[in-house]
Amino acid sequence: MLKSPYAVNPMRAQMIAMAGLVTLLAAPLAAHHSISRHYRTSEDVGVEGVVVEVLLRNPHSQIRMAVGGDSGDAAVWMLELDDIADLAKQGIVAGTLRAGDTIVVEGNPARDGSNSLFVQRLHRPSDGLDYEED
Repeated sequence: MLKSPYAVNPMRAQMIAMAGLVTLLAAPLAAHHSISRHYRTSEDVGVEGVVVEVLLRNPHSQIRMAVGGDSGDAAVWMLELDDIADLAKQGIVAGTLRAGDTIVVEGNPARDGSNSLFVQRLHRPSDGLDYEED
């Protein structure tokens, strides 16, 4: 009996399906980078400054903050935080943090020595807003 050139081997079909499933499941993991790869998680640094920009997004939200001096000579720090859902659980949603807010943060410094932190704690003195990474 002749086999159709379009016949599908059941074992091959299962292997293709499994490969597709593994690829789909791995995609979100690749998008979420390791914190310890980019930040020294065994160290904490504290910084106070003025919010320049807030980007609430996944997989990690970011805040740009001006530290020290007036706007012309201030150092710009990039602060990385949890994802949108984790921030919302602690009351940080769109509009909670705004440009011009003074904040105090503690977090893990960047491995590359840049002005970057993965935020562990954030405090806004003007109204007592507190955030702590879980």
